[in-house]
Amino acid sequence: MTTTSTVSTSGSTSYLTGTISGLDTDSLIEAAVAQKTARADTLDAKVTANTTKISAYQSLQSLLTDITDSLSALKSVAYSSLSTSGNAFDEKSAYLTASDGSDATDVIAVSADDDATAASYAITITQLAKAMKVASTAQDASAALGVSGDFTIGVEAGTSATIAITSDMTLTSLAAAINAQSGTTGVNATLLKVDDGDYRLVLSASDTDVDIQVTDNSGAAQAIGLTDTDGAFANVLQAAQPAIVTIDGLEVTSASNQLTDTIPGLSISLLQATTGQTITLDIEPNYEDVKTAITDFIDAYNALRDFIDTNQTVGSDGTVADDAVLFADSILRGVTKQLSGVLGQSVAAADDTVSTLASLGITLNADNQLELSDETTLDNLLLENLDSLQGFFETKFTTSDSALKLLKNDTSASLSFTLDVSVTDGAITDVTVGGESGLFTVSGNRIVGASGTIYEGLSFALVATQSTSIDVSLQQGFADLVTTLLNSYADSSTGVIQKQIQSLNETNAALSDKSDQIRDDAETYRTKLVQKYSAMEQELYAAQVLQQQIKAILGSSSDDDE
Repeated sequence: MTTTSTVSTSGSTSYLTGTISGLDTDSLIEAAVAQKTARADTLDAKVTANTTKISAYQSLQSLLTDITDSLSALKSVAYSSLSTSGNAFDEKSAYLTASDGSDATDVIAVSADDDATAASYAITITQLAKAMKVASTAQDASAALGVSGDFTIGVEAGTSATIAITSDMTLTSLAAAINAQSGTTGVNATLLKVDDGDYRLVLSASDTDVDIQVTDNSGAAQAIGLTDTDGAFANVLQAAQPAIVTIDGLEVTSASNQLTDTIPGLSISLLQATTGQTITLDIEPNYEDVKTAITDFIDAYNALRDFIDTNQTVGSDGTVADDAVLFADSILRGVTKQLSGVLGQSVAAADDTVSTLASLGITLNADNQLELSDETTLDNLLLENLDSLQGFFETKFTTSDSALKLLKNDTSASLSFTLDVSVTDGAITDVTVGGESGLFTVSGNRIVGASGTIYEGLSFALVATQSTSIDVSLQQGFADLVTTLLNSYADSSTGVIQKQIQSLNETNAALSDKSDQIRDDAETYRTKLVQKYSAMEQELYAAQVLQQQIKAILGSSSDDDE
């Protein structure tokens, strides 16, 4: 029996089945299509390699950012007058010591702001500030008071409110009525159970050192035993009083137990009175945060070093490991070389005591990783020479005119120069250095280093009413040097790495489009081949049918001859 071939489809791909020729047409077609898609396979492999490289660049970007983040607590703060933030060197800590060896934190609690002055204070607490409390006579909390009338309630020099009592009100509902006005009056009401059937209405001032005042307009307050016949409170449980504190021999009186403006930069909470003891309060730099920032930098750098080693290692057989994605990469090589240079150099802003990392007790080990090899040296600098340590990390900016503010420092250059500022009709019209124009651009009150000059990356603000000359000195510190360098690579918008990632993404998009087109063309080619082989099979089928017909005719003729 003779069968003809048919074309079947699976998904979007066509196949030829039931061939007459006996040829493996599927294999022939697949081989031909594979030749067409080989180029697409190559492009796809490039996309995969680029995607792997993008991931490696993102890891490098993250590691560099970790280093700059660790140094943010050590680098210079903005010099603008608008800046309100400091760094770890500006932070202060409060240390408390009781003269009798007891726990001083049971007596006072202290928090220090960055602007607190390093100093020592001797503190004794004579008394704590207290809120006034008064009570009524005994009442049944659930029974009707049987009293009608009203009274006003408030605190001295505050706002009063009128409280109306009806005969069916209970002590509980009266307390609720008073509390409904506490936001206005500054007086709170509670019920104190003395015994079964014996409850007292207790009024408490919200603030310390302020008297509660009640004006009994109708005798209702007296009727419930809150006031006496003279209008005075019948039962004063606690009189209002101020806090009395002695600081360095000077007596300080406060209406509150929170001393927030007694010593600038300090917030002191009084917890209990001292009894024959003196609390010593020492305000000192926050040494722990400075040291933590330094050790965080060491850890962040070593994490980067591990990444560098992974991507630079060559096996003993001369081969490069699969995970060395950035082997011989120019960006990795560049940042490694430049960062190593900064780590080993002396810092312009530093003094002779601390000018290199080695001066801090930080050295490179045999694996090129940083280690705190001499922690005693660092601890001594923290405790005895913090200024030199700060000078190593921070950039020094000085100017002969305090009106000139440094807004931006994105340069690694240490510079000393004189700005000659020309002012016309109250506006800055030109800025020159050594008689040369074009080194800075002017926009209103902003003076910006021109692109391509040694001043690029610097930005100043100046309000000037007349032409002037200003001497400027900028000596870069270690933290700013490293941060500026790494930001040029790791910045998520303008960094070298981000630009390379963007370029690879664009390349991948183009390669993927090209690969897709090649595969689309290959499928079109497949369809044509299927149609071609199908047509051939159809012709073979027709020839086979014709052959069978001829044989049949010839066979019939032979029979007739007999």
